[in-house]
Amino acid sequence: MIDILTLEDSKRKSSRSKADLFELLLTLKLRKYYKLNTESIDQEIIDLRKDILKFFNGDSRIDEQNKRANILLPLLIKEINNKLIPKFGKLTSITWVGREWQTKQSLSDIDIDFKSGRGVGFSIKSTRSGKGTQKNLGTESLKKYLNLNIENELRDMWKRIRSDLATQKRELEEISKRGTTIIRKNKYRFPIIQEIGKKHGLSVQKIAVKRSVENFNKLSLERKLDFVGHILGLREIKPLINAGVEGDKPYLYWNEKFNRILEKKLGAEAVDGKGYYIMAGSKPIIRIQANFTNGIGLSAFCERAFLIEDLKS
Repeated sequence: MIDILTLEDSKRKSSRSKADLFELLLTLKLRKYYKLNTESIDQEIIDLRKDILKFFNGDSRIDEQNKRANILLPLLIKEINNKLIPKFGKLTSITWVGREWQTKQSLSDIDIDFKSGRGVGFSIKSTRSGKGTQKNLGTESLKKYLNLNIENELRDMWKRIRSDLATQKRELEEISKRGTTIIRKNKYRFPIIQEIGKKHGLSVQKIAVKRSVENFNKLSLERKLDFVGHILGLREIKPLINAGVEGDKPYLYWNEKFNRILEKKLGAEAVDGKGYYIMAGSKPIIRIQANFTNGIGLSAFCERAFLIEDLKS
């Protein structure tokens, strides 16, 4: 019998593992092409494959990411050979940034360095459809860049969730007294927990959207640019190239293209109670969704930023 308490973690870990595998496979294939050492990457992939095989349809997930890596690889090699090497010199290293992205605060998944001392980062995505998340903005980032503080609202939300749970049958009354992690893990055993979390979480979402729009529009131009630059990776130390596979189609574009968009007046407009647009003049450039990482009202609050469809074209 599958442990229902682990389903949420399993889904999250499966998604992250597939992304890691895609990045690692590209790193491995690039290193082989440029005749660089692959030993450490080989072992990373072996270990990750073992983890993915534990998930449902693990074999097909591995095959899918390998296929996608092969689709994107020629486009990356073409860019490196035709533009980067002539500009920066001989390629000297290819590094998987991987799980260090949080500590490095970079959008880069693969770093490439050259004999000249220059380097370029590649932000890599593999999606069946859509562009995927551009940036997850946690509460600390939102405080820093947007002056958004909803700690009181989140505390009140959890009080209301506990209060509603306490009115249910005996076991739920006991669960209501436990830590937030225990409550969250029991949401599959007791679907009412999800209903209660959603009911109280939605009100926090609406407050966050309203304040985010108001706060952004009050920011100075410099701070607006800092916030948008943080999302788009325009403050990266190394130049950043966005590359990926959407469905079975590869794409690649330099982050520098966004600079011309930011020359226009920046503003924010609410889309609905759950999200808002960052506007450049009259054109939306980023959609931001106020959200909770895994289940409305039952996990860490964040805002997820997505590029508008035609921005990369």
